[in-house]
Amino acid sequence: MTTDNPASNEHHPPIGGAPALGAGTRDLPRLRSPHATKFRVVIAVLVGIAAGALAVAVVVAARQSGPTRLVAGAWSSWRPTAAGSTGVLEIAQHIAPYYRQNATQQLDVITPIGLSQPNAAGTTTGNGLTVAVNESTSSKNQSLGLLSGRTIAYNVCGLGSRDCTLAGTPSVARMLLLRREALELALYTFRYIGDSQNVVVVLPPGHTVTATGAGTQGVTVALLFLRSELQPWLNVPLSRTLQQYPPDLTQLGVWSRSQEAAFVDQVTAHGLFSSQVEALQVGGSALVLTPLPAQ
Repeated sequence: MTTDNPASNEHHPPIGGAPALGAGTRDLPRLRSPHATKFRVVIAVLVGIAAGALAVAVVVAARQSGPTRLVAGAWSSWRPTAAGSTGVLEIAQHIAPYYRQNATQQLDVITPIGLSQPNAAGTTTGNGLTVAVNESTSSKNQSLGLLSGRTIAYNVCGLGSRDCTLAGTPSVARMLLLRREALELALYTFRYIGDSQNVVVVLPPGHTVTATGAGTQGVTVALLFLRSELQPWLNVPLSRTLQQYPPDLTQLGVWSRSQEAAFVDQVTAHGLFSSQVEALQVGGSALVLTPLPAQ
């Protein structure tokens, strides 16, 4: 199982830009969906849930009245004022304050990561990191490929430490809350940043405990979301998917047994990767994602 115990931040990606990438990145193949086959069974079930939610949403919307009613056709009560990088920053700044240690203390801050984007010629544009997915489950015997389409990436950094680790006691429930935060970032991004095809959310440094509990391995976890996999929940109001206010850390015991927590667990279980920044032989640096076992 995955926990979020603080560990070394040696491989935690920097916030902001990275050295410019050379055109040699064309040597990396482009991936359409690095883990789409893992999602087929889960998505088949959850699409039905989404369809049911849409029907409920139509009935409820028809009965709503008063000042809290959403504007007809609105997906959420808030939306960024701009698209592009400005909209991405607004999404990060909007979501972070909702995630809290307690009523008075915020849990973390979220910052967009500058990325280079692959183009039709097979090269990259921009001066940031390239996102490469390791199709092998081994970080030593890598088989790297670039994601197709525009990728938006966020760095989640715990408050009160230099290495972005979270304060307090780690737990499976707290890790699930971070996965909820990542999912919410992805949903807002796909809904309002129209050309985004992939969202990567790098979580505060932590570690994965082996299934037998015999030992631990230092890892920084990242979640990867593809637009096609979250599309069912982009077609229903956000309030039918996630509550407006996530739990704070004092409420995790109750929340972790809720239907929302089970939903977050299902949707994010197959999108977990270890992440580290590596120099590419062809020049530049890449945020390399290696699949983790489904949690």
